Amino acid sequence: MIVLDRDVLVKLRNSNPVVVRHLQQYRTDEWTITSHVAWESYQYHRSRTAKLQEQHHLRAHFDRILSFTDDTALEASYLDAKLQSQDVTLDAVDLFNLAAAYAEGGTFITHNKQDFDRPMIHSLADVDVVHTDP
Repeated sequence: MIVLDRDVLVKLRNSNPVVVRHLQQYRTDEWTITSHVAWESYQYHRSRTAKLQEQHHLRAHFDRILSFTDDTALEASYLDAKLQSQDVTLDAVDLFNLAAAYAEGGTFITHNKQDFDRPMIHSLADVDVVHTDP
C-alpha cells in the first residue's frame, strides 16, 4: 500500500512526468491518501459544492482515504518521540500523514525532501521521497 502526501498528489494531478513515472512502480499496490491530505485538498476550494466535488474526485481515484484513528495517534506519538530524541521534528500534519502510513504498514510517498529525506526517518518508517528537478 502507498500513502501519497499532498505534494505528490498535486504533482500527479498535474501529470508531472517524473512523478507519474516514479509512481508506476506501485501500479499494483493499493493507493491511498490520508484524511489530512484530503482536508488540505478541500482547503483550495471556496464553496461547499466545490469541496464536495473534490471529495468525489478523491474517492473515485483512490482505493481508500485513511482516517486518523486512535492507532494512528499512538503511532504518531511513538514516531514523534523517536524523532525528537534525535532532534528531528515534523509539523503536525506531516507527522500525522507519516503515522497513518506507518500504522497501516504502507509506504509514505512525498516530494518533501527537506523534512523526509533524513536517515533517522528512513530508519523508522518506509518513506519514498520523489526527487524532481528544482
